[in-house]
Amino acid sequence: MAKGRPPDPKRERRGTGHRPLVGQRPPVEVAVSKGLDLTPPDGLPEATHELWTTVCSELAPRGLTTAQLPLVEMLVKAMLRHRQAGKAVEKYGVMIPYRVGGSVRGMPNPMLRVEKDSAATYLRLAETLGLSPAAQVRLGLMQVAGQSMLLTIAERVARAVAAGHDSDR
Repeated sequence: MAKGRPPDPKRERRGTGHRPLVGQRPPVEVAVSKGLDLTPPDGLPEATHELWTTVCSELAPRGLTTAQLPLVEMLVKAMLRHRQAGKAVEKYGVMIPYRVGGSVRGMPNPMLRVEKDSAATYLRLAETLGLSPAAQVRLGLMQVAGQSMLLTIAERVARAVAAGHDSDR
């Protein structure tokens, strides 16, 4: 049994196979950061306001959208949780004592896990928003690849136009 999209005879005649023609759908309108309110939302702890401002000012020139603001909020909260957990680890230590029967044993501080998880969350969100150096390199490479594709298409069109003009003579 064949897998995938069933063949479309109309597309076969156009020569696009199973792929729809590019540009058939209208472009999606996105609210870019020009008219966006970038003040920290209500309920966001005061300790995160500086990071909120820094992240928003970094993302605004790249086209921060309203859909990305909850990601920024999660990012700054993850940083706050990471700092709080780090302070708890500094205060109580990596190992904390607990009593079993008559003896005292040590166990890893549960805040180590919170610190680790919030750092992982922060890094994931930073990657998603393009804030980490690796994400910025990846975004730059994608832009270069897109520009390269546009140049290739423009060259092909220019050759086709030139060939068409040559055949008219």
